[in-house]
Amino acid sequence: MGISLKQAFSFVLQDKKWVKKIFIGGLLMFFPCFVYVFPGIQRLLFNPVNYYLVSLFAILFAVTAFIVRGYFFKTLHNRIVHFHGRLASWKYCSYYLYIGFKAYIASIILLAPFLLVFGFIMLFAPMTPSLASIPFILAGCILVVMYAVFYIMLALNFALDFRFKSFFNLKKAFDLIKNNINGYVILVTDCLLIAVCGCVLSVILINAQIFGLLLPFAIFYIYMVYCDLFAQFALQVGEEKYDENKCYVQG
Repeated sequence: MGISLKQAFSFVLQDKKWVKKIFIGGLLMFFPCFVYVFPGIQRLLFNPVNYYLVSLFAILFAVTAFIVRGYFFKTLHNRIVHFHGRLASWKYCSYYLYIGFKAYIASIILLAPFLLVFGFIMLFAPMTPSLASIPFILAGCILVVMYAVFYIMLALNFALDFRFKSFFNLKKAFDLIKNNINGYVILVTDCLLIAVCGCVLSVILINAQIFGLLLPFAIFYIYMVYCDLFAQFALQVGEEKYDENKCYVQG
């Protein structure tokens, strides 16, 4: 069984309540995507700078981001461990906040060394675009691919039990993919391809005036596409690797 992009894009539609669930996810992402661009809110926050409101909005921004990330991992967990072929329920937002916070901190720690290497490379990069900048661009692309290779592998491991240390258990994470390296290469390639397409779609929507309001809903849908791609790969390994790590919230 291979990884099917068609299945990944149709996964959301298999849930009878997919419109409601995508709408809720999109609304949560609407806040961080657009709240700062509304003229009235800009004046309220920055004319003059209201540090109390800026801090409050920053906290709300973080909370919504954590909930969405936690929802992603719970849906992925359901697909892998509980074999639910649907999106997770939105009834457990506090639980998703907890999961998402752990996943976010872990991803930042994982990202840190890649950012340090990228910053070091940029010290020697030319200030203006030229042929001389091509090697530095390629180096940046290689770093992105390397980060994706490690992140996806460790995210799959974290999705089994939501333990913080699972995000850094390289041995166990590699054990989950070592018998299907070719499939993992396809998974990473598909994820990078969708990321590029998502960036193009974002640019199109941002420049499409009123249709730009659809951006957070489109991004959330893409998150769920990633979720199914991850799950498709994980389920190729065999359910025996996943049957002992069940969390208490199954909705």
